[in-house]
Amino acid sequence: MPKLTKTIVEKALPDTKKDVFLWDTTLPGFGLRIYPSGKRKYLVQYRTNDNRQRRAMLGQHGVLTAEQARSMAQDMLASVRKGGDPSAEKQAARNAPTMNDLARDYIERHAIPKKRASSVADDQRMLSKIILPKLGSAKVATITRRDIEQLHNSRRDTPYAANRLLSLLNKMLNLAVAWGWRTDNPVKGIPRFHEDRRQRWLSNEELQRLWGVLESHQNVRAANAVKLMILTGARRAEVLSATWDQFDLERGVWTKPSHHTKQKRTEHVPLSGQARALVSKMQLIVEAGSPFLFPGDAPGKPLND
Repeated sequence: MPKLTKTIVEKALPDTKKDVFLWDTTLPGFGLRIYPSGKRKYLVQYRTNDNRQRRAMLGQHGVLTAEQARSMAQDMLASVRKGGDPSAEKQAARNAPTMNDLARDYIERHAIPKKRASSVADDQRMLSKIILPKLGSAKVATITRRDIEQLHNSRRDTPYAANRLLSLLNKMLNLAVAWGWRTDNPVKGIPRFHEDRRQRWLSNEELQRLWGVLESHQNVRAANAVKLMILTGARRAEVLSATWDQFDLERGVWTKPSHHTKQKRTEHVPLSGQARALVSKMQLIVEAGSPFLFPGDAPGKPLND
């Protein structure tokens, strides 16, 4: 068979019972497959370095001309000579993980084992309602910075939520890099939207209602912890890790050690009369032998939540 040309390709007759192959004599491995239906497709046949025979379809005649197919075949065969395997590479690209796959693995392998249930639920909501409807079918390796920016910008009316979305994508794509699904993270360098700090102060009425609930709450230990947070303005971790030796009720001072404070320095917190009365009352029901105001269920450990 001579060089494949438009004329030769279109004059070749199909076999009604089997496929017919025509091979180009000027470019070994370049050929045409004629199906019993008459449909014609260009292909390349080659052997890999480990002596495996492969066939890769280039496209249908009519969509491709003979010369276009020949040029594609030349490029593919050149890749083979350099040790490539275009057919396997094409198959790998088809089977490459999508954002749907990444979302599933992120939830199962990272979020559920390592995050609180409420955080997992938030992630699942963002994935199902925002990320996957837009990007779910896209291959992980093809996601670009522009794709991420477009999704982030679409939520600019809610900057806090938009930035949480960006944080989720950042973590997911960091994992994709670690799992070998892509070589870089396109979220890196995308600026977050400015967020106004959200402040919420309880009104006197709300404080009174809250205090009433705490007074009658069945979990006295947790209720007292919340009371001390309200009366001192201390952070939860500072209150729960507090020890009796930090409190001087005669002087009315709580001395918080540097390793417990956000600023990493010792703080001396004046105690109001109500705070001193609360701590004094707690001393009457203190757990024997525990150094903590709020001992945890594990021996020698404070309450952690």
